[in-house]
Amino acid sequence: MTGAHDRRSFLRELLRGATRAAGELGGLRDAAAEAGEEAWGTDLPGVPEWSPSPVPAPPAEPFATTADLRRLCGELGRDAWGDEAVALARTSTRLTRSDAGRSWIGGAPTLPVAFDWPSWDGKELTFMAQIDLADVVDSPCPVDGSLLFFYALDRTPSGLRPRDKDACRVVHVPVGSEVAEPEEARPKMLVAPSAELTLPLEPTFELDGWAREEWTDLRERLAVFQGVELEDRSADYHALHRMLGYPETFAGGMELDAQLVSHGVDLEEQPDAHPLYENLAPGAADWRLLLQLSSDDDGAISLGYFERLFIWIRDEDLRDGRFHRVRAFVR
Repeated sequence: MTGAHDRRSFLRELLRGATRAAGELGGLRDAAAEAGEEAWGTDLPGVPEWSPSPVPAPPAEPFATTADLRRLCGELGRDAWGDEAVALARTSTRLTRSDAGRSWIGGAPTLPVAFDWPSWDGKELTFMAQIDLADVVDSPCPVDGSLLFFYALDRTPSGLRPRDKDACRVVHVPVGSEVAEPEEARPKMLVAPSAELTLPLEPTFELDGWAREEWTDLRERLAVFQGVELEDRSADYHALHRMLGYPETFAGGMELDAQLVSHGVDLEEQPDAHPLYENLAPGAADWRLLLQLSSDDDGAISLGYFERLFIWIRDEDLRDGRFHRVRAFVR
């Protein structure tokens, strides 16, 4: 059964897809200015007014506890979901614009002395973000200091080919390292952390009929309790950046993509089937989101209209403080 949520999500993706196409033609902003703000309204029942630009994401406050999550399950008449929901819930650190902060997106990194700038396919990677690990809430990572994120922003590889591995690099700079002050070349956006309890797009247990809509209701109630908006219940694209937790996406499966491509499967050549699929698929559960960066009108990140960079890492690598085997996708 197709629920109302699925129809709304389809309409929003259709709207966003039209905007991406308009942006590629170079006429999006001029057309919006000439037509007036009202022209961007959807006039669709149950779908709010839609903005053609990224909407700044607010911080989360207050942080929901597992007791709050169980209570929300009960409000939906789904007390039986409590244990599963608590087991699936992950703490994420939202990174939102701030006038002060130890972490930033864009700009330039604070580099260790004698640092070799990472490159891929003969070209230097673009510095994307520097995140102070002291900002990351409830992280299983055992190390301190900062993480520097680099990506081939000028080429934006999909990440679906094994050779895309080094198109994204994550460098750990321990506390106490001798560093050189950065020379700013690109816009820099300071970000402040806030903790948010997140749930996956789909649970691991089977849902039938309207139960899928109720699961989305639970995710929305959890978001609203924390003072934020669930993006797949919004017409807008949010300029939302986060460490850990679950990604903002209308379609899951990146964990499986990371598992397959890290074992040499070219998902652009064989997107639907591979002889090793059945053996590799269980390992998808070992992957988790490390960092999500969104296109942002503040100028720090420009991936293309409504696109995001998702960087994934294996649980064991995160818990051991190893960052050399990450996988990145642009969606």
